[in-house]
Amino acid sequence: MNIAQIKNILYSGIVGDAIGVPFEFAKRDSYYVDTMESGGTWEQPAGSWSDDTSFTLPLMSNLVEGGDYEQLMQKFEEYMYDNQFTPNNIAFGIGQTCAKAIRNWSINHYPALECGDPSEFANGNGALMRLAPLAIDLRNESDLKKRLALTKNYTTLTHRHPRAIMASYIYLEILHSLLNGKNLTDTLQVLPNEFRGAVDAIEWKEFDYYQAIFQPGFKDRSRDNIKSTGYVVDTLLAVVWTVLNSKSINEAIILAVNLGEDTDTIASIAGTMASCQYLSDRVDSNWVGQLQNLPLLQGIIDPFAKIEAK
Repeated sequence: MNIAQIKNILYSGIVGDAIGVPFEFAKRDSYYVDTMESGGTWEQPAGSWSDDTSFTLPLMSNLVEGGDYEQLMQKFEEYMYDNQFTPNNIAFGIGQTCAKAIRNWSINHYPALECGDPSEFANGNGALMRLAPLAIDLRNESDLKKRLALTKNYTTLTHRHPRAIMASYIYLEILHSLLNGKNLTDTLQVLPNEFRGAVDAIEWKEFDYYQAIFQPGFKDRSRDNIKSTGYVVDTLLAVVWTVLNSKSINEAIILAVNLGEDTDTIASIAGTMASCQYLSDRVDSNWVGQLQNLPLLQGIIDPFAKIEAK
């Protein structure tokens, strides 16, 4: 992979996030959007990105610096309490599970890998949304168990239930396969067998929640049968369905953002996955140019892409 491809993957996710921000929590088919808009749910300027990106940027920065999990949690704290890593110097829309994990680290002084909530009721998409840089970093790692172990650790910083961990496994292994030249359809055919025996029994039990993704007819499921909530199962199914039914990055972002509800996160992850599927495609440069706080984005993305392309 070259620098331009890595940047494109990251900006595709941020663009999806920013297009989705004004419509977060909106009911499906109560709107149609195909461009950057202002206002909406969070009353932010057009091109504003959310916690999806604000949690992804610290991960990139930490990987560049060779930081550990504690240092990454420190960066998360700087985001939530000091408005660092934000588009307009204000942190907005932080999910409850992520916020609780940061409080566990900064106030209760838990070790980083014990900060995440292990509850079944803490299975939102707040870990899934930030892990794309890890997939890029691990694309040349051939040891599946090592990839899974790192994916688990980076997930449990905020989400410790095995269902959320399983979602991260599936998502990052899809990206790993795409970044190594396979297409999404072929990837979905082989992943279940690769997971079997490689993950803990308690995590494998949660695989059943995601079985639909791997069924041959999943692509043809009607839009009405695709949920687009922040529940990690709904999010991952919506993202995979979106990419299967899109032929470009831009198309995937627009299809995802018009599903309603958790628009920013689903469009962000869909944009990311589509950009890994279509490595020769490019997200709309006009959208990238409209992103808020481009100097901050460039200051983190450029060195990350340069190091990862080596």
